[in-house]
Amino acid sequence: MNIAFLTSGHYPFDDRIFYHMAKSLSAHNNNVEIVSSKVALCQVVDGIKLNCFAGDDLTKSDKISHFTRRLTEFKPVIIICSEPLTIIAAKRYKQKNNRKARIIYDITEWYPSLENLSAITGLKKYVKFLELLLLNIFSSILVDAFIFGEWYKSLPYRLLFLFKKYIYITYFPDLSYLETIPANLNGNRLNLVFTGKICINKGFGNFMKVVIGLSQIHPNLKIIVRIIGWYESDFDKNICEAFLKNLRNNITYSIIGRENFLGFIDQLRKSDIFLDLRVCNFENRYSLPIKLFYYTALAKPIIFSDLKAISREIDINKFGFLVNPDNTEQIIKIISEYLINDDLYLEHCRNGRIMAEKEFNWQKILPDLLQFIDSYSPKK
Repeated sequence: MNIAFLTSGHYPFDDRIFYHMAKSLSAHNNNVEIVSSKVALCQVVDGIKLNCFAGDDLTKSDKISHFTRRLTEFKPVIIICSEPLTIIAAKRYKQKNNRKARIIYDITEWYPSLENLSAITGLKKYVKFLELLLLNIFSSILVDAFIFGEWYKSLPYRLLFLFKKYIYITYFPDLSYLETIPANLNGNRLNLVFTGKICINKGFGNFMKVVIGLSQIHPNLKIIVRIIGWYESDFDKNICEAFLKNLRNNITYSIIGRENFLGFIDQLRKSDIFLDLRVCNFENRYSLPIKLFYYTALAKPIIFSDLKAISREIDINKFGFLVNPDNTEQIIKIISEYLINDDLYLEHCRNGRIMAEKEFNWQKILPDLLQFIDSYSPKK
C-alpha cells in the first residue's frame, strides 16, 4: 500500500513517525512517504520518501495546498495525520482524488496545548483556545480511525466519537537503537542530562536547583551537565540562563542544542541518572512522556515528577522514583543514596532494562499496529 504520514508539528526524522512507524510499515512491503512542513527536504532514506517543505511562515491555506499537492502526486490509500491542519489537507485529497482513501489521526499531544497558546495573553487566549478546540473537533469528525499514544489523551475522543475505531500504540522504543553500556557510577563524578524544550514548565528550573544543591552538599563531587534542548522564546532563555550564571567550580555544563534521534540517544548514554522534574500542571500531569521509556531502556535510574499518566501505566519503584519536583531536598537525598549505595544503583539499572526487554519495547506492540493498518487496506 501507499501510506503517507503528514505532520505540521514534527520534523521528518521524528522518532515515532520515522524510526518506528514509517520504518516498520516500509519493512512490511508498503510504500511510505513522510510530508512535514517543518523543513524543506526531498530525499529517500531507508526506502522512505521524505517530501517536505518549509511551511512555518506560510498561511494555513497555503500549507494545506502544499500537503494536498504532495498527496495527489503520491496517491496514498492510507494517510496518518499528526495535527488537525493535516487532516483538512488529507480530506481535500480524499474528496478530489480517492474517496476510498482512509485517514487516521495519530494523537500524541493535547490539542489545544499550552504551547499553542503561549504567545497569546488576555481574552484573546480564550478565543484562540475555543477556535483551536473547534478545529480539532471538526477535523476529528473527518477521520476514519484514531491511533492513541496514551490513555488520558484518548478520553475526549473516545467520549465524543464512540463509534470510531481506535488503537493504542504507545511510546515504546525499538531496543535495537538503545544498546546499553555497563553501569558504573563513579563516586567522584556524576553525569546528568536535561532534554527537550528549555523552560520552567518542562522542569529546567527544578533540575538546576537540584544540581546546585548537590554541588553544595557534595563539594568534592564533579557534576557534568549536558543540556540537549532549545529555547523557544527570549523569555525562557533569560530566565533559564540565570541558573547557569555563577555556578560552583565543581559544576561544568554544555548546551548541545537540538539533536537528531541517533545523536540524542548517544548523548543520553552518557548520563548516570535520568532526571525529569517538569511542573505538575494539568497538561503535564496527564501526559505520558516518551522519554521515560528511552531512559528505562538505557538501564539507568530514573527520577521523575509524580505524574498521574506515569503512575497509571508503570510501577517505577523497581528502577527509580516518582517525586514532587519542587521538593529539591528529597531529590538530592535520593541521588545521594545512589552515590553511596552501589547495590541500589545497580539493581535499578538492571531492573529498568529488564522491564524494557519484557514489556516496554516496540516489538511488543508492532504486530498490533501492522494488523490495524492492514485492516484499512483497500483490498479488504
